[in-house]
Amino acid sequence: MNKSIRKDILIVSFALFSMFFGAGNVIFPPYLGLTSGSDFLLSALGFIITGAGLPILGIIAIAKSGTFDNFANRVFNKFPLILGTCIMIAIGPLLAIPKTAALTYEIGIKTLFPSSNSYIAIIIFFMVTLFFSLNSSNVIDKLGAILTPLLLISLIILIVNGIVNPLGVPKDLKIEGAFSMGFVNGYQTMDAFASIMFAMIIIKSISQKGYKDEKLRKITSVTGFFAGLGLALIYFGLLYIGSCASGSVSPDISKSDMVIYIADQTMGYKGKFILAMIISFACLTTAIGLTTTAGEYFETITNGKLKYKLTAVFTCIFSACMAYLGVDKIVAFSAPILSALYPTTIILIVFNVISVKNKYIYKGACLPVLIYGILTSILPKAISEQVNAVYPMFTDAFGWLPLAIVGGVIGYMVSLKKFSVAE
Repeated sequence: MNKSIRKDILIVSFALFSMFFGAGNVIFPPYLGLTSGSDFLLSALGFIITGAGLPILGIIAIAKSGTFDNFANRVFNKFPLILGTCIMIAIGPLLAIPKTAALTYEIGIKTLFPSSNSYIAIIIFFMVTLFFSLNSSNVIDKLGAILTPLLLISLIILIVNGIVNPLGVPKDLKIEGAFSMGFVNGYQTMDAFASIMFAMIIIKSISQKGYKDEKLRKITSVTGFFAGLGLALIYFGLLYIGSCASGSVSPDISKSDMVIYIADQTMGYKGKFILAMIISFACLTTAIGLTTTAGEYFETITNGKLKYKLTAVFTCIFSACMAYLGVDKIVAFSAPILSALYPTTIILIVFNVISVKNKYIYKGACLPVLIYGILTSILPKAISEQVNAVYPMFTDAFGWLPLAIVGGVIGYMVSLKKFSVAE
């Protein structure tokens, strides 16, 4: 491997890392570690699979399929539009953008000004977001390019301090299903969604460096591996520090307060404020980027009927209303939505990575799992328990997996029958 290729891999790996390592994701590993205690290794494995591994596989899947349409249209022709719209709403005004505003208030503004009003803070946040979304400027891009390395350096310092001077010893909390808890918590990063929606940006960047076909896929895979490794190390470090606090910190603490507590204990008073400010500004750049993306997406799929500016205004207003819920309530609200969409996305990613071409296998695996995901999200607890008596894995985090396997096999058998009839 020559020097030029190594340099390209390094640059694109960091770009990929920056793309997935949003400031909003910092809150999940420490709290997961806190609630996992001595079982943090299993939780970390589950979280890293969905929070770091799956996004990288998503990039590879799009690289192999070529476009998002090719990635998803074997389920049925309109499925890419339906899935893409659901994902864009989730990573846009419904979940991700409100979370950035709520985090900015809870971690940044509230830390500096404890008596500040959340309503005023969130309104100002979205006024700034809307201004930059409606006025094209590379200032935000440059700010984001500076903030990501600063955030990474701050977290590395925090993690090293937390390992050298641990907050305590991980406590045995006697929890069950630590791996599945970590696996499902990884959904909250929403990076698998981001990977399949924004993969073409990264792939285009690599192709512009002169790589094509098999070389392009290979470079994409290698850069994905290094980006995923970086994410895994950061997530594991934060999760371990959180687990060390399991004997001294109540699980009733909010996710935002947990980050502030760890920063205060490992980096001191000044370090806490520096980290809080970096996370806050990084959240702002993320909100602007997602608002811009949402506006462009909906203008494109409606052939200009939904104008960019109107969508951006609506996105900011709706996101502000959601942000008032606060981080923990947004996370709780998002859990069933992500549980409905993520399993189908996982199947699509895996099938595209291993080059499954048979559309009947896609239909057989994806459609039952999508229906299952929706049902588990909307059915009342009492009904879910009744269904669970018939299908014991209905309320399990991996209850969708047997359905995908059986459905895929049935789809394959149907395809054989159709092909034999055609002959």
